[in-house]
Amino acid sequence: MATHFVDGAVSDASIVRIRSIEVADAMLIREFVRSLSFRTRYLRFMSGVNELSAQMVDRLTRVDHHRDAALIGIVNTDGADRCVGVARYAANADGESCEFAIVVADEWQRRGLGSRLLTLLVNSASSRGLKRIRGDILAINAPMTAFAKSHGFTVTRSPHDLTELRAELQLDCERA
Repeated sequence: MATHFVDGAVSDASIVRIRSIEVADAMLIREFVRSLSFRTRYLRFMSGVNELSAQMVDRLTRVDHHRDAALIGIVNTDGADRCVGVARYAANADGESCEFAIVVADEWQRRGLGSRLLTLLVNSASSRGLKRIRGDILAINAPMTAFAKSHGFTVTRSPHDLTELRAELQLDCERA
């Protein structure tokens, strides 16, 4: 079965809708994180997170869309929406770079959703005039390291923590 990614609102169950995260997505985000395997949660949050606190859910859903970007991938099954992926970046104080994070539901990994979410993030950051997008990856996360490299990121040892890698991509306005 082919997976289709649509930016915006549609109501076809075979399509992943990708849109900006809204405050009203709090329950979808909470359920999404709860549905992830322990390994996927650990690799995304870099710790043994089991449940998101109310403060964390609030931070993940209250996004300053003028400065940052946060995307949610949603499928509709039997009339109910379910989150299958989240990607975000937060602009740094330097006004030239941003930090990104991405996580895809276990059963949706290696199906193109992560690539679509990352492409949208990179395009958004580039169109806003940011010069670099980067993210930290646990050194044990070989799939994410390979994913970042396959999307043009340079991966190096983190300057702050030997258990982490840093993925960085130089941006240009031609990407947008």
